[in-house]
Amino acid sequence: MCVRVLTPSLNKSFKFQSDWPYNNSQVYLLQSIVNDLENDDERTFKNEDGKYVFTSKVNYPNNRNLVKQKVTFNDKLELEEVIVLDSDEIPAMTLKVESIDYKPSFKDNYFDLNEIMNTVEVEDSVVETGVMDDIIYPLVLPEGTKLTSEEKVQLGEGERVILTFSGDKPFLLVEETVNVLDEFTVIPTMGEPFMVMDSIGALSDNSVNFTSGGINYYIVSDVMSQDELLEIANSISVLPTMK
Repeated sequence: MCVRVLTPSLNKSFKFQSDWPYNNSQVYLLQSIVNDLENDDERTFKNEDGKYVFTSKVNYPNNRNLVKQKVTFNDKLELEEVIVLDSDEIPAMTLKVESIDYKPSFKDNYFDLNEIMNTVEVEDSVVETGVMDDIIYPLVLPEGTKLTSEEKVQLGEGERVILTFSGDKPFLLVEETVNVLDEFTVIPTMGEPFMVMDSIGALSDNSVNFTSGGINYYIVSDVMSQDELLEIANSISVLPTMK
């Protein structure tokens, strides 16, 4: 299936060929919640104060620390709440449901990309800049791995920084200033869409890329797992840190 991620601040739409909505847990998708309940043969059920509470395993590939969900229905079997718990039984995400429209209707142009891009209000617009004031470093590095080289490259419109990390788990981190397009553009994107920091990134077998704070980030490694790539990506600070 086709998954589109719209980024009005960049005037871009990223197009993924992906079964992402079906293969991963998503706290805000009813289908995902129900699938997790149905697929867990060890799910539990309790009646608490007249409400029905189901507990099941979840599948968040980008955060393996999220291990289960508690799903609460009222006495009319209406969904009220979903709590996603980590391995220490601490709530990490909570969805509270006020109402659900099970038979919604949409205008013919409701899902038209150009219509959406023309009507959406961009609250956090990206300010295009040709210079990176500071190099951004990841706060987490694999054991036995360290930064060994930095290189700045001037582009036609902007700047690129290439950081090389060597050791037991070598990888390359590329940072590049954002180029905001004048015209709306659809960009075919390889990989699976994943939440990375405050944005949607693209994750493949050996790389992850995303945009945050006006900077494009690209991390690639021949030896690291997807979990390790995402851990580094999510540790990148918006503030410069010491090497």
